[in-house]
Amino acid sequence: MDKFKDRIRDFWNKKPCGTFGIIPENVDRDYFDNIKKRRYRLEPFIGEIAGFNKLKGKKVLEIGCGVGTDGVEFARSGAYYTGIDASLNSLELAKKNFEFNDLRPNLQLADAEALPFPDNAFDFIYSWGVLHHTPDMVKAINEVYRVLKPGGSFCVMLYNRYSLVGLQLYFFYGLLRLNPFISLNRLFYEHHESPGTKAITDKEARLFFKDFRNIEVKNIVTPYDIRISHNHYWPKFVAYFIPSILGFFKVITGEK
Repeated sequence: MDKFKDRIRDFWNKKPCGTFGIIPENVDRDYFDNIKKRRYRLEPFIGEIAGFNKLKGKKVLEIGCGVGTDGVEFARSGAYYTGIDASLNSLELAKKNFEFNDLRPNLQLADAEALPFPDNAFDFIYSWGVLHHTPDMVKAINEVYRVLKPGGSFCVMLYNRYSLVGLQLYFFYGLLRLNPFISLNRLFYEHHESPGTKAITDKEARLFFKDFRNIEVKNIVTPYDIRISHNHYWPKFVAYFIPSILGFFKVITGEK
């Protein structure tokens, strides 16, 4: 397991989220601004779902903070922000990002499956596209429950298995490779982002988060569902004709 986690960690050390592996020797504020602009152009719904401006004075934990793009928004809005990541390179970039914004958050190198915090420590826990990368996702979800305060809330985004992105994987790595019987689980595991990536169903989401209250599961159609190639997409209006059930992002929210 440790060796497999090392492989995942190596992947994100080489390609911290949003950087595509392009890390100049001397990063500046423009570098982070460009990452931010691209992220919120492709995923403009993040701000509303995360509720950056609704958490002033609250203790917020982000699991998988990457280079700190969302974390800066939490901290700038007055939250007591803590960010963890398994990638040291990501954390080093995140630290610079916060410094450029005159913010001093608590950033830690940590494993989502063994959070270094006491029980009932945070008012809000946020994790956007991260927990499906750790080998024992259910263990990580249980850690979310442990460190969340009673009455606290969470927002976790995981990948949706039966999405158009899943269909893309099936076409390129299944049909085109003459392997029509390959499972979507294996396709995500072997061919999407870091080794061992998982994608889940609505039923699994409700099962994994069963200990929480007021669970809501919402699928969101993203530009990645209408992607033609690495950086090319169908026009935005195409997404309006796609049922949300086929959206790549599965957002789970609830309370403890």
